[in-house]
Formats: sequence, structure tokens, C-alpha cells
Amino acid sequence: MLDKVVDNPGLMDRPRRGGLVLRAGGELRFLPASLAVRIVRAPRVTSVPGAPPELVGIAVHEGVVVPVVAVGEARGDMVVCQHAGELVGIMGGEVVRTGTFDVAPDRPDVVMFEGERAPPLDIATVYARVQAGTRPGRWG
Repeated sequence: MLDKVVDNPGLMDRPRRGGLVLRAGGELRFLPASLAVRIVRAPRVTSVPGAPPELVGIAVHEGVVVPVVAVGEARGDMVVCQHAGELVGIMGGEVVRTGTFDVAPDRPDVVMFEGERAPPLDIATVYARVQAGTRPGRWG
């Protein structure tokens, strides 16, 4: 005897997005897979004298020097992201889960994780804040 298949309209039709959910500053944030390249162990980060506080420093990732930007206080793993054609390291957030997530019904850029909304982590704004906060060195 075959088990009866129960139709659940709409369950498979829900839009989903791939990426990762992280907790930064006590809030859930979402990074789509199109931006998040890799999660790596915290690398050795070299501070940059005169840099704004959001710039943790620079690190080498697969032979490339990348700026490392803080989005919170945690200093665990680093998420390597693609932004404006460059790699940027994101630290300060705790990666909670990777995978595919249901999209919030009212906002396609927000995903749902265990009943909570995870709005996108706006890397462009975070990185722009770092660039705007740069201070000239003594040589400038």
C-alpha cells in the first residue's frame, strides 16, 4: 500500500536564497552566496596605523592582501566577500548557519532563520564607512 502524499500548497513555491546567516552586534544578518566567497579561520591580521576603527587591518587570503573590516566585536572566523570586484574580509560576526533560507514574504532581501528576520549585511555601507574614515598618515 502506498503512503498518501499530502499536498501542501505553497510550501515548495516559497522563494529561497542561498548564503549565510551571521550574528553581528546581537543582530542576525544575511550574506547572499553571490557575495560570500568563503569562511576561513581567523587569519593573522596586521593593523594599519591611522586606520579607522572599523578597519581591523589587512590579511593575506590565498596570496592576496585583503582589507579586514569589523561588523561587530567577535574575532572568530573571517568571511571573505566579493565587493566591487575586490575581496574584503569581514570579522566580528559569528556565522550561525550556511545554506538556503526562506525569503521574508514582504521583503525579498530579508531571509527568515528560526522565526527571526535576517536583513542583509550591507557590505557596501560598511566598506564606505571605512573608506570615509581613513585618515592621512604623517606623510600625507
